[in-house]
Amino acid sequence: MTPLRYPDGHVGRLVTGLETARAVLGDTRFSSLPAGKRSPVKLPGSVLSTDVLPPGMFVNTDPPEHTRYRRLLSKHFTVRRVRELRPRIQEMTDRLLDGMEGAGGPVDLVQAFAKPLPTLVTSELLGLPEEDRARFGHHVEVLFSLSSSGEEMQRSMTDLGGMLHALIAAARSDPGPDILGRLTVETALTDEELLGITLMLLIAGLETTTNMLALGTYTLLSHPGQLAALRADWSLMDGAVEELLRYLSVVQIGPIRVAAEDFAFEGHAIRQGEVVTVSLPAANRDPLGFEDPDTFDIRRGATRHLAFGNGPHLCMGHHLARLELAVGYESLLRRFPRLRLAVPAEEIGTREMMVTYGVHALPVCW
Repeated sequence: MTPLRYPDGHVGRLVTGLETARAVLGDTRFSSLPAGKRSPVKLPGSVLSTDVLPPGMFVNTDPPEHTRYRRLLSKHFTVRRVRELRPRIQEMTDRLLDGMEGAGGPVDLVQAFAKPLPTLVTSELLGLPEEDRARFGHHVEVLFSLSSSGEEMQRSMTDLGGMLHALIAAARSDPGPDILGRLTVETALTDEELLGITLMLLIAGLETTTNMLALGTYTLLSHPGQLAALRADWSLMDGAVEELLRYLSVVQIGPIRVAAEDFAFEGHAIRQGEVVTVSLPAANRDPLGFEDPDTFDIRRGATRHLAFGNGPHLCMGHHLARLELAVGYESLLRRFPRLRLAVPAEEIGTREMMVTYGVHALPVCW
């Protein structure tokens, strides 16, 4: 743990080691409640306070409240349930690739494939109407941009709230088989709780998977030896997904925790209210945790990475994300065996000013 001065002058801690990061994320004395949280980077404009987020956004709660929400949702994201989704995800993937093939090259892979696929999957799981999906995606971009002003973030939150309240009302009057429909029938959650849960799941299901699909493809195209090995043996795909998750670690900022009490932790005296930021990219490149960590190796067997976090807040949708990535990468690479960048690599712009790292666009041809 290294002392870190936050933009407002608070001195907290930065965690970059794999095992310490794992321990912090698994220790409930480090609270996830929004009170006292600070960003390690200075945000332009006014900052939208997490104190006003709806109660169902349980990423900002601690046990037992967090446990209660998670228990209500966990059955929708089990290994068995996710495996049942594979044919439908494959169907969506194939349809998008048909569109790419029909359009001919070059195309922007972000807009043609990486963004639509998780949008389709997540929207169907939650019952988001097709006509609302593009608008929802725009607001997610605003909320994840470090360049958005507080006013822009507030407008997006307000518009999202209106969209989701209408969605919840429709689910209550005519519940479907999607997750939101099931929650209205099987639980006593309030509209505000359902709003928070739906908002959280939609955001989580879109942003990280979109950027992993695009940036992961860019990484494979940039490592022709690794790509050739994968094409020669598709059984390496699961390992390739894990290595891409470790190597890329697209969540650039956080997780952030606040000490709920005074306590000793790994030889450090932690004070109540002290803010601790975990750097997932650094932890996943820790040389004590991974041999030659800056080398991309799909045969590494990197299963101990923290791309999905750890402990009580381990990403609940990690099985689904892994499936989307595996189906997406393999289907794309099989359909287009000559897939390549359509512009020089130095022209690919990266998302430096976003919470989630990725590429703004990825022009490809075949």
